[in-house]
Amino acid sequence: MLGLAMIAPPTRSRFLIAATIAAAACLGGITVDCAAAQTEPDYASLLTAADRSDADRDADKRRDPAPFLAFAAPRPGMKVLDMGAGGGYSSELMARAVAPGGIVFAQNPADLGERAKAAFQARLATPAMKNAIADTAPFDDPVPAGVGDFDLITFLFY
Repeated sequence: MLGLAMIAPPTRSRFLIAATIAAAACLGGITVDCAAAQTEPDYASLLTAADRSDADRDADKRRDPAPFLAFAAPRPGMKVLDMGAGGGYSSELMARAVAPGGIVFAQNPADLGERAKAAFQARLATPAMKNAIADTAPFDDPVPAGVGDFDLITFLFY
């Protein structure tokens, strides 16, 4: 089953956009799983993990990732495509949430800015990203060749 999460400020818009995507997915024959069989992971512990950077903790104040995580509902073992990964902030959150056994494909276009590329490469080298794979692909064709059956696709605007 495929879950889609697209988050954009402000909060009201988040849910309207996500609802639109979910409706489009249903009309397109994609099954959207809104009630996962597993209990919700402890996202608060994920956010307070000792190995998260001070920069990410500071970004948490601005980005408020807890509602996003609860809405997207990533679970251990899931296969996730994080479109527009940028520096990898949300990709790392997804990688942490789907561990163990899950995988995150962090998509960025080839023309990503140098600052974001450097930040993403540094993040990719951390233990928290051991189950993440860089996916350099255009937005109009973001899925790596030979990969399919995603459990969740995220595309965040911050």
